[in-house]
Amino acid sequence: MKSLSAFLIVAVLVVLLASAAGCTSTSSSPSATATKTTASGPSGAPVTTYMTGTAAPSGIDTTISVHFNDYACLNIPQALGADYLYPDENYTVWVTTPGSGTITPNLLVTDVNDHAKLGTITPAWDSVHQTWTYSGIVPLVKLIDITSPQSTTLKIKNMGWYFLCIDDRKETGTSGAVYQVPVKVTRA
Repeated sequence: MKSLSAFLIVAVLVVLLASAAGCTSTSSSPSATATKTTASGPSGAPVTTYMTGTAAPSGIDTTISVHFNDYACLNIPQALGADYLYPDENYTVWVTTPGSGTITPNLLVTDVNDHAKLGTITPAWDSVHQTWTYSGIVPLVKLIDITSPQSTTLKIKNMGWYFLCIDDRKETGTSGAVYQVPVKVTRA
């Protein structure tokens, strides 16, 4: 009987120690991050992109890898190390071209609902308004045909996840090229 009691005490201690070990973590200061994102490309096949850069409590300074004639997105709160973006927060979104003679992508900032729809729609040129349209979604921010540095303000109205997307699905032809599009998001 004593050995059974000793065995139960040891078993309980092992379970408690194992539980406590799973609850501990180390915190580190913001540093370089690498984020793997999978999205569906124009053919419907999954496309994986990697984004690397620096995340700080007040902003993001990174590049988004986008394949020719495809799109890639960055989860803004995740890159900032936050759970969500909150109402009345303002951010400055900055983007520039990946280089002379390359692509001229569009930048979109969408909420989680429109982000889920983005892969199912294709941008269409509106010749009346001289802009790219995205039927079925309403981006919070839209910058088109980026050929030089551009910036705008993102105003958060509802708590949630927001995605910064670089879209090159308006190109013609095929290419295996992957472009590095510099982006920044800072608290305004």
